[in-house]
Amino acid sequence: MQNNVLRAGIIGLGSISRVHVDALEKLESAEIRAVCDIDGEKLEKAVRETGAKAYSDWRELVNAGDVDIVHVLTPHYLHAPMSIYALGRGKHVLTEKPMATSTADALKMIEAADSSASTLNVIFQNRYNDSTQELKRIIDSGEAGRLIGARAVICWHRTSEYYAQADWRGKKATEGGALLINQCIHTLDLISYLCGPIKRVSGRVSTGLLKDAIECEDNAHAVFEFESGQTGVIFASNNFCVDAPVMLECVFENGVYQLWAEKLFRLVDGVPTLIARGSDAKELGVKSYWGAGHLAQIKDVYDCILTGRRFSIDGRSAFGALALIEAIYKSSETGAWEELVKPTGE
Repeated sequence: MQNNVLRAGIIGLGSISRVHVDALEKLESAEIRAVCDIDGEKLEKAVRETGAKAYSDWRELVNAGDVDIVHVLTPHYLHAPMSIYALGRGKHVLTEKPMATSTADALKMIEAADSSASTLNVIFQNRYNDSTQELKRIIDSGEAGRLIGARAVICWHRTSEYYAQADWRGKKATEGGALLINQCIHTLDLISYLCGPIKRVSGRVSTGLLKDAIECEDNAHAVFEFESGQTGVIFASNNFCVDAPVMLECVFENGVYQLWAEKLFRLVDGVPTLIARGSDAKELGVKSYWGAGHLAQIKDVYDCILTGRRFSIDGRSAFGALALIEAIYKSSETGAWEELVKPTGE
């Protein structure tokens, strides 16, 4: 790094890369030095827009001497090997969700980070939404009281055409699943982040309208138990007619709170009162369900690296959502309650 600036390399130039590029261009602490993709057209466009050096081989980018941090924005199955390789060569890593397609690979990533002087950081940008932070403040202050339970409802719309656009989607080996690990993972992360770690789960997954298009699930439901003993439920589908706002409800002894898309409401006798509006992602020119937190999270990652402060969403912090998803898949196969895998060192 030079003059409190981190030199960034971006691997994977799909649609989410535009969000990372826009964020990095707004940061005084960042400079985009390298971009990589196997798609020549995408690579040429990124070079024109950023002025960065082009790579078609991601290993060459990682081994470049002028890159301090690698943004891993590739299909899910590549997150673990790319991150582990980069960490082993002294590069900081910022990977998009999910951190891996299995907890076994995620544990290897954590081990690689533990053995490296560099850091592993995972994107869960919805933790940075103003509404999420306000609910977290309310919970941590104690004013909400004891947790009673939680529920999450995710009803989105995905078509066979969506999956045909990228042959890695909807497959266990390359995406790690479908609905849960892609569309639902941010909400499942917020459940643990806001309400506490989850101990075990009983769930079912199925494939409905997309049965001929994908090999994994487009519908899921589950009941889970927090380590505190309280329970929650999850209902999710990619078979709805539109991308409906995600709803996460947290019930405490002193109040009921709902995160409804980017807004936070407090319910009294079933009547909602808006207490935090949040940022509208559409105003930032990104897909609404991505939220507006990428810039804040990426800035926090860079600030932490430059100051030596620990970044909050490291491999262990991000692990819980993946462990929950994997346990739901396993429970659907066994028909039994399944305990969540825990990383060592917690």
